[in-house]
Amino acid sequence: MNSPAVMDRAPATPLSGAPASRETPDARVAADPDCRVNALPPSALFERYESSRFLYPAKRARLAPYRALILDNWRRARRAGELLMAEISHEEPGGGWASVSGWRSTHGGWQSQHLVSSGTLAGGRAVMTTALAMRADRGTDLAQQNWFSPSNRFAALVFGTVADSLGPAAATVLPGDYLMVPLTLAHALGGPGSGPGPVTELDGGACPELAAFAARCRGEVFVRAESLDLGDLGLDEVDRLYRLVGLRRYRRIFVHHDRAGRIQAAALATRGPLGFNFSFLENRCDLLVDPALDPPAARAAVGALLAAVAPVYADFEPARIPVASETPMDRLLPAGAEPVRPYSRALWLGSSGQDFARHIDGLYERRRQGRGGAPAVAATTPRRSA
Repeated sequence: MNSPAVMDRAPATPLSGAPASRETPDARVAADPDCRVNALPPSALFERYESSRFLYPAKRARLAPYRALILDNWRRARRAGELLMAEISHEEPGGGWASVSGWRSTHGGWQSQHLVSSGTLAGGRAVMTTALAMRADRGTDLAQQNWFSPSNRFAALVFGTVADSLGPAAATVLPGDYLMVPLTLAHALGGPGSGPGPVTELDGGACPELAAFAARCRGEVFVRAESLDLGDLGLDEVDRLYRLVGLRRYRRIFVHHDRAGRIQAAALATRGPLGFNFSFLENRCDLLVDPALDPPAARAAVGALLAAVAPVYADFEPARIPVASETPMDRLLPAGAEPVRPYSRALWLGSSGQDFARHIDGLYERRRQGRGGAPAVAATTPRRSA
C-alpha cells in the first residue's frame, strides 16, 4: 500500500485541556499541563534516547541495521495523531527530561513503554501519571500493559506491585522468558515427533475455547488485554487503522490439540511495525502452554507450534521469531534459541487507570518525602522500562 509523504514533525499537543473530572478533584490524578504529546519528531526523540543512555550501546547496535525502517514506522504512526502512538514528554527548567510512550496493541489495548527520566523525580512522575490520567479520562481503553525487567528495582516497584494495589480482578503481573528463535530452528522443530495432536490455525473469529484456555493459563485480565474474548482474533479492525498510514498490525493464532481435541498449547503470532518497541515486542509470538502438561508433551507442542508459525515471520527482518512465554523455555527448546532477557508483564484494566495513577503518584510522593517507595536513584541516572 503506497502512503502519502510522511513528515518527521507532528504538532505538540498540550494537556491543559484535559476533560473535566466527574469525580471530586482530590480523588483524581490530573494530567500535568507542562507535559506534551508527540512534541519531539522521532529523529530527535531517538537522539534523546541515546543521550540519556536508554539506548545503550549494545541495544543501539542491535537496532542499527533497521534504524531507518524503525524511524519511518514511527513517523508514519505519528501521522495518525494519537490514534496509534503517543509519546508524552516533560522538560524541566534545569535541563532534565522525561518521556514515556505507548501504542495501540489491540482493539482497546495499549502497550506502555520506554519510560526514561534523566532529571529529577518530578519529570518521571509527571509523564507517568499524565499518561495514565489522559487515557483514563478518555475512557476508551479496555486494558494497558507494560513489560519490565524484574532486575530493574524501580520498574519492579512501580509495575510489579500493580496487582497488589489494584487487586487481582483488575490487574496481574506475569513473569516469563523472552527469546529469539531463528527461523531455521523453528522450521526444523516441525519434523517427526512434533506432537500427538494436530496444529490448527483459527479463522480469526470468536473462539470461546481459546479464551477459556488463555484464562486458565494467564488469567482473565490477560484475556481482556489481548482481546481474546472478542470476535476479531485476527485484529482486522486494528489493522484497518494501521493501514491508514501504510502500516500493518495483525495476528494469526495456532492451537495444538490433544487426541481428545482439547487445546494443549497456543501460539499468538502478532505482526506489527518493526521497532515500535526496541525489543521487538510488537512482533512477539505469545506461547501459552497448559501448566498440567508434562515436559515431553510440552516440548512436542511448542515445537509443532513454532514450526507452524514460522511462515508468519518469513518477512520479519531479523529472521527470528520473538517468543514470549511464562513457561521456562530453556527446558522446551533445543540449543540455538537466543535468550533476550527475563521479562515481567504488568497488565491492568482501563477502568482502573485512575487507581493506578494514584498508586504511582503515591510512590513518588513517598520518595519525595523520604519515606521509602521508589528506590534511591541518582538524578542523572535514567529510569527505564521496556
